[in-house]
Amino acid sequence: MLRYVWDPFIRIFHWSLVAAFGYAFYTHASMWDRLHHAYAGYVAGTLIVARIVWGIISTGYANFHSFPLNPLWAFKYFFKLLKGTARHYIGHNPVGSLAIYAMLGLGLIAVGSGCIVYNNGWGFIDDEMSRVIHHYVTWTWLGVVVVHVLGVIFESFIHHDNLIWAMITGCKRVCSIDERVNQRNTPFPRPKKAR
Repeated sequence: MLRYVWDPFIRIFHWSLVAAFGYAFYTHASMWDRLHHAYAGYVAGTLIVARIVWGIISTGYANFHSFPLNPLWAFKYFFKLLKGTARHYIGHNPVGSLAIYAMLGLGLIAVGSGCIVYNNGWGFIDDEMSRVIHHYVTWTWLGVVVVHVLGVIFESFIHHDNLIWAMITGCKRVCSIDERVNQRNTPFPRPKKAR
């Protein structure tokens, strides 16, 4: 059975951020493409801010209350996943939650420091320090993205659920066991129904 989980905003945000981040990374080393790199960064920053707002005001699985940041739950879930005993989540699992918050936070720092670098510190901020921060945070963001993609592939295999396809269609595979388990014994609160 399939359940509609990811609303159009989340799906459009996700793939738009993939495109903006990919293009910004592709153009990062060229002075010729510096303007394109900056525009891609502005798009990524706008998308991240919009996602944060949507995570506060939306209902359902996109709301931040449906996947709280809890590294301890993520740690426990990760080892259950490796042992093959992790349960299937309809929304974000605890490790996925950690990745989402990391990518949003790193994205904000990368875009903010990039704006400072691109605008030469606006005349009063240390441009060189911003350049170093931008460099290392962006590479860390890429590392988290790679781990996120590997995690999505691994969990898709373990739970027999195509999570990439779910981010295209908005629907995830669920069964009656998933429903019962997600209603009780979950560290994550049950999300409110979408209006």
